[in-house]
Amino acid sequence: MARSETRTGVLGELELPFLALLLVMVAPYEAMKLRDTKEGAAISLLIAVYLAFQHFSRASLQQSFDQGSIVATLAVIGITVASVLLLV
Repeated sequence: MARSETRTGVLGELELPFLALLLVMVAPYEAMKLRDTKEGAAISLLIAVYLAFQHFSRASLQQSFDQGSIVATLAVIGITVASVLLLV
């Protein structure tokens, strides 16, 4: 079966975070070595920026702060800010 070129839904949006989770599951020792390092913080920031891009590219900024998606928007902003603070 040929894979579709365009991905939609949860799987396309969470591909990078799932790959990070897979890394932790398959190689826990190597992933644990990244804790409390600048490299680990950079990877965390990369994932957070990717999720923010996916979240804000689907809807306008005004729609992101609507009643139904305010929790997801605040979570994405919080994860990104926390990742930046860990990198500094």
